Amino acid sequence: MLNIIAIVTPSFKNGKINFLNLKFLINYFIFNKIKKILVFGTTGEFYIYNNFQFYNFFLFIKKFNINVYYGISNINIKNSIKLSYYSKINNIKSILINYPYYIMPNNLGIFKYFKLLFKVGLPIILYYIPKRIGYKLSYNNIKKLFFNNFFYSIKNSYNNKKQNIIFKKLKCIILSGDDNNLIDSLQYKIKGTISVMNNIFPKLFNKIIFIKNFLNNFSYNINPLFIKYLLIKNCIINNIFINPLIGLFYFFLYPKSDLN
Repeated sequence: MLNIIAIVTPSFKNGKINFLNLKFLINYFIFNKIKKILVFGTTGEFYIYNNFQFYNFFLFIKKFNINVYYGISNINIKNSIKLSYYSKINNIKSILINYPYYIMPNNLGIFKYFKLLFKVGLPIILYYIPKRIGYKLSYNNIKKLFFNNFFYSIKNSYNNKKQNIIFKKLKCIILSGDDNNLIDSLQYKIKGTISVMNNIFPKLFNKIIFIKNFLNNFSYNINPLFIKYLLIKNCIINNIFINPLIGLFYFFLYPKSDLN
């Protein structure tokens, strides 16, 4: 399977990226035979950083011999194009981008949105996650975008039987985007996954048998926040993250008496 790790981004308490810890994290994945990583996508971290931090990150990650995918979650088309272009000139392999949310555009607006991004010349993975966006794209709309080559792959975070069957009709690369439903997705012979859970078991995650056994015996909801907590407890990262759910980190890491 094609497994892309959605890596977490170590940060200092002041919001700056901890590049020393990040270097260790990337070398940890390279040591475990992982050379495809997604940055700022799936982990809920895109909104935490600004463009200047993104630019510094791109310059830093060029030092490593890995394939880098970049997650963009933005309804500002100008900024999306700017970040896509900067990704292209810094040898980013592909961008993961969702369709516009909140503003509820019509089908023509969505088509024009992806048409402009396509002109940048960087391959696009469509991030299909209606539970976060607020609405579903129609099959005809997705089909039109695909046959115009506006994207080559779909990260399906709405993994159910019907949706996987619909996407398989397009004959595009389907990537599972929901670790909780990964077992169900495997039976439809999906091409791979973009996962946060890979951070904990990067080497073993390539083995389908391990995935099935782990998920069958794992009682927690596989959430990026919990994965970050496990990374801290296993000394893979050593910083509290700047995150909208930062309070939960303190709940996990410190006894109740220490919070009083």
